Amino acid sequence: MRWDNNLQPYKRGAWVHLYGNPLQAWNVDFFKLCVFDCGRFLRADSCSADKDRLDFARVLIATSDLEIVKTVETVLVDGSMVEVKIVEEWGY
Repeated sequence: MRWDNNLQPYKRGAWVHLYGNPLQAWNVDFFKLCVFDCGRFLRADSCSADKDRLDFARVLIATSDLEIVKTVETVLVDGSMVEVKIVEEWGY
């Protein structure tokens, strides 16, 4: 195949869990902010978006990183810094 400048680099889909989300910031826009450095937000699962369970949020991202995603993001919520742990779902 001939080289094309419009080719996109490799991306893979990864479901990640977000732990430590404050309830006052529990929404899809906050999830997008949390995963900004990990990859591109694709969608949140329905249980997370509908607040059916509040122990963690489950989000699908597109990432070029081949390693398992495991990081901590610090986000400002209502004047206080909150640490959100981001851990990839794997091994199923």
